[in-house]
Amino acid sequence: MKAMRLLSPRELSEALGVSESSLKRWVDAGKLRAMKTEGGHRRIALDEAVRFVRESGAPLVRPDLLDMPEISYARRGNADQLLDYLLEGDVVGARGWLLGRYLSGLSIAQLSDGPIKDAMHALGELWKHDDGGIFIEHRGTDVCLQALAHLRGTFEPPATAPLALGGTPEDDPYLLPSFMAATNVAAAGMRAMNLGPSTPLTAFQAAQATQKPRLIWISASAPLPAPRARALAKWATSLPRGVTAVCGGRASESLADAGMRRVATMAELFDVAAELA
Repeated sequence: MKAMRLLSPRELSEALGVSESSLKRWVDAGKLRAMKTEGGHRRIALDEAVRFVRESGAPLVRPDLLDMPEISYARRGNADQLLDYLLEGDVVGARGWLLGRYLSGLSIAQLSDGPIKDAMHALGELWKHDDGGIFIEHRGTDVCLQALAHLRGTFEPPATAPLALGGTPEDDPYLLPSFMAATNVAAAGMRAMNLGPSTPLTAFQAAQATQKPRLIWISASAPLPAPRARALAKWATSLPRGVTAVCGGRASESLADAGMRRVATMAELFDVAAELA
């Protein structure tokens, strides 16, 4: 796992466009958490700097000093919507767009249930109207995954946090919904293990037995045969005490009908994970 970057007060003050003395006063007042090196120098973890920017509304004048030059790139562009970057296959623009909205105060759940969901729906509609729609949709999905992965790197749940794991059912090839679920779970403070697309029930069972998660999510986007839905729901509802299992996605109704708890949005999944974390 890559170590979280530590910033000096000078680096963060220049990134925010404030004096170093002002930043040190925020640290002394407890508004900004800092640690001290063996030599007595203050250092601020990148995820703490991100938290402070989001909660205080402080403008980020020099995103490049936080290793976020893509924010400046997106600011200079003409694209107003995430969809524009996905249509162009512009990874840097998509990363900057999502990072900028996240730092302005939008939550991962709000981004997932709003701009990302809307953009992916629009990309999916291209299948019906354009012979090249499948290519554009697949490329846009990859761009969105890369942008989300980059955003996820700005926060890191503690190593002692409870584990959540999940994935999509067997023969469900969709990558993005379960990755979004993992990102929201991590944002809520849990460690997230995403088993990815087309995960057989036996793999879920093995993962649960060996990893001992507190939360299991199943993201169902492709229609589920009734016997498979019943088998998944039966397993999920018979898990050991203390394990919470939820399902979500546009094809999750069959799992809910078979007795599994359903969350309709990423915001609901975040709330479940936050309670467990």
